[in-house]
Amino acid sequence: MSLPWTLDDLNFAAVPAAEGTADERLVGMIAAASLVESASDLYTANLVRYFAADSEVETWLREHWEPEELQHGRALRTWVEYAWPGFDWDLTFKGFLAEYSLLCRMDALRPTPALEMVARCVIETGTATLYQTLLDLAHEPVLREIVRRIHDDEVRHFKYFLRFFRRYQNVEHLSRWSIAQALLARVREVQSEDADCAMRHVVRQRAPAIGADPEHADEWILAASRQLQQACSYDQAARMLLTPLGLSPRVRPWIGVPLAVGARLVMQGPPWRRVPGDSPRAGRWGRAA
Repeated sequence: MSLPWTLDDLNFAAVPAAEGTADERLVGMIAAASLVESASDLYTANLVRYFAADSEVETWLREHWEPEELQHGRALRTWVEYAWPGFDWDLTFKGFLAEYSLLCRMDALRPTPALEMVARCVIETGTATLYQTLLDLAHEPVLREIVRRIHDDEVRHFKYFLRFFRRYQNVEHLSRWSIAQALLARVREVQSEDADCAMRHVVRQRAPAIGADPEHADEWILAASRQLQQACSYDQAARMLLTPLGLSPRVRPWIGVPLAVGARLVMQGPPWRRVPGDSPRAGRWGRAA
């Protein structure tokens, strides 16, 4: 197995400490991402079991997707440890993992392989959008290089899941309406508990006085969410979300445009606040349970 890039490609020694700078919430978002990415083996294990009968999918998940996701976590963690020298990442991850592991459930996976691949496409769209936004927000050169590489990985993963979806769709013959419903349902679930969980643990470790007060912690997390929203461009996300529908140019305005608008409205909701009434689903920024 060979990875498309490694930590040796990055000059972490050039990362300046961000203590006391205006980048505090940005570093917090990177720290939260590092926690979720570093727990990749939990949700990947569920997918490997789900697709155990499909050797191509199972092998790709186990030998490529999981190692690359874990590398994302290592790269982000290393950057955070340079930017926040006093941040106890190991202790933070231990607390996060104890809570997060309870959220990773097989019962959150979709009832058919094609529908689960639709969900995978949505999640890769969400993560690609997240890292593109972080790239737009970041100024530090090493961080920009990390999130650019991760963004490119997520787009490539999307293409794999899209190919797998199309293969399963040739068997299941889902209607476009069913696919559109699955897309919008999974988009809404992107606002899930995993990122919220990660951010809470980051705040508790970084700013104990704030983290100990749920109301103040929520305010800190909401401010970070708004920073993401203001910088986010949804054009790429809309194009990626529409791809599984396979719409012709004639049909796209009637189905594709409303779906893209709906997806954008949902994605503009605070990414780290779960909508009241949502069932708790977990997995890498809402990726899987």
